[in-house]
This record gives sequence, C-alpha cells and structure tokens, in this order.
Amino acid sequence: MMLKSLAVVALLPAMAAWAQPAPAAKPYLSFPRRALTAPELRDAPDEWIDRSFQWASDILNEYAPDLIEHPVRRAALIRLDDVLHIESAPKKPLVQAFYRARIERAVKDIENTRVASGLRIWKLYNHGFLVRTPSVSVAFDIVPGTREPGLAVDRQVLERLADQADALFVSHLHGDHASPEVVQLFLDRRKPVIAPEGLWAGQEIASRLTFPKRSVTTVQALPIQNGRQTLKVVAYPGHQGPSVTNNVHLVTTPEGFTVVQTGDQSGPEGPGSDFDWIAQIGANHHVDVLLPNCWTTDIGRVARGVNPELIITGHENEMAHTVDHREDYTQTYNHLHGSRYPFIVMAWGETYHYGRLKKVSSDGSSPSPGAESSRHLPSRRPAVQ
Repeated sequence: MMLKSLAVVALLPAMAAWAQPAPAAKPYLSFPRRALTAPELRDAPDEWIDRSFQWASDILNEYAPDLIEHPVRRAALIRLDDVLHIESAPKKPLVQAFYRARIERAVKDIENTRVASGLRIWKLYNHGFLVRTPSVSVAFDIVPGTREPGLAVDRQVLERLADQADALFVSHLHGDHASPEVVQLFLDRRKPVIAPEGLWAGQEIASRLTFPKRSVTTVQALPIQNGRQTLKVVAYPGHQGPSVTNNVHLVTTPEGFTVVQTGDQSGPEGPGSDFDWIAQIGANHHVDVLLPNCWTTDIGRVARGVNPELIITGHENEMAHTVDHREDYTQTYNHLHGSRYPFIVMAWGETYHYGRLKKVSSDGSSPSPGAESSRHLPSRRPAVQ
C-alpha cells in the first residue's frame, strides 16, 4: 500500500504538468523558426519597396562590410529582410531589378579589380562567392538566380563572370548551388569545374567535370590557368541531411591563403557524424576565411572546428525558398551572437578585402597551439584595406 501511495505522489508533478494549458498562440508568428525575427509582411506597396531599396543601397554603399560594423548597416540589412520576406517578393519586378543590378554591379567591380595583396571576396547570390588573390580567382556555387522569370541575371553577365574566374567549385546538386548553364560556360573556357562524384550522372556534361577524392586527409593538386598555377584542395566528405552528398571544399591558393566553403553542410551531431572530421579541420590547416551556409547545423561548433580567422556567411535570402525557410540576415546575427570569431554579414554583390597579419608555416599548417589560442584577440584580427 505504501509503495502504491509513493507511486501516486511521484506521478503528481507529471500529471500537473500534463494538465497545464498549452502556451498561448502568438498571432504574429507565422512559423516557429521565425520567433526571433520580425514578422514578415504579407504584402507592401511598390512605393515603400522602392524607397526601402534606395535607402538600403545608399547605406550599404556608405558603410561597407567591416569587422567593426556600423549599426545603421545592420539596420539596412534588416530592412532588406523585410522586403525579401514578402511572400510574393520573388515575383515583384522591383525585387527582380534590385537583384540583377546588385549582381551586375559586382561583376563589373570584379572586372575592374586587381588584387595586390591578401584576398578580395565578393558575395554573389545565395552561397555563391568569388575569391581573388594576386595570382588566382576561384568561384564557388555560382548560379544565375532562381527559376522565377526575371530573378536571374542575363547569360552575358554569367559569361563575363566565367571570364574572370580560373575554376568553379560546386558543392552539391541542388539548383541554388549547381547550374548546368554556369558550369558549361566554365567548361567551354577550358576551366576546371570541381564537383562531387555523381553530379548529373549519365549526362554528357558530367564526363567533363573534375571529381576530387572525398577524403579527410588527402590534399589534391589542381592545375589551373593551363598549368601556370596550382591550387591545393581538400574535398571533405560532407552531407546535407542523411543522404545528399555535399563536398566541403578547402582551397589553398599559391600565396598560402586558405578558404573553406561548406555548401549546404548539415546533419546529425553525434559520434560518427561529420562533426568528427569538422572538429579537426582547424588543427590540420590554417583557415583564413570560412564561408558557411548560415543555417548549417550548429554554426558555432562548425566555427570551433574550422577555427578560421574570419567568417563570411552565405545562403541568406534564397528567394527560391518559401518564407519559412528563406533564412534572413537577422537570423545570421542571432546564430553568431557572442561568437569569438570575427564575422561579417554581406548583402548580394558586396565585397571585402582580407589581409592576414601573421605568418603561417611554409606548409600552410596552423601555428603552434600557443599562437593558436591568441589568434582571435582584437589586435590579431585581419586587416582591412
């Protein structure tokens, strides 16, 4: 009898919790994952959209990407979130024109920019980047835009971009990262396209791709510029979810700068998962810039594993996604809040110059553990030129 009484007493807290009413619904919240971002607009007048774009563009032009971000710059990015999270935004001519103008301006800037030192990084659409050093230019996950008519740049712009890059890295098969049209432009120019094996299997274009060995330890040489320069590449065996093959590309330039672009790396976190090798990247390589997808699984843990000098995120405001999965700049700031790693959030078409302050060993490896621990003190941050 006593045992039964004790059992009933033990169950009382659980029964009380079960009997509690469910949390009150929040009428402003359309999706639970957007609880920490401002509610999206159902629609908005063209006049407000146009003035918002003009203001945001002026602010971004005046306050360029920097390690010490001016508050008004963040306000401009959040205003872009407001506009780009209108459900019908991808179909709006003003949004389409804004997107094309940003990318076309960036391509023109790429054409007119020569790098004397360090790295210059352009953020294009979604997770697309072009990285330039004094000797090479490397592109990652370049696509025209979306399938929505008007929300894609013209072929001529893509041709000019392909002319400017020495190689293209494609992380995985999804259309916001891999474009047969863009890949064909690179191949027509006899420039290597590096992709995960199996991409577009059975199609003629697949026979012309370069499939690196997916390996945690293998550093592979990639000749570019008809053999005049060579990149060092590690194709980490990543995944998006349980089944999508996703290469996490680590690329080292002839100058010794190393960039890691993650593609849509995401998935389980337990023992035996991709985090086992992610945790070792920074121990085996001195990584200058990490280019992660902003919604990757535990971006803080990814950063600790890669241990970069700088983080520049991608994948914000992918307009082919529905609003609930159209990740915004606000969420990127939330994910990286309190990070000990310097990070920069950039809009479509923006650029940033990174210059390393400290020396790296001749083999490109990280400094000694003692030096590693002080790498992210303010005085050791990358220089801006």
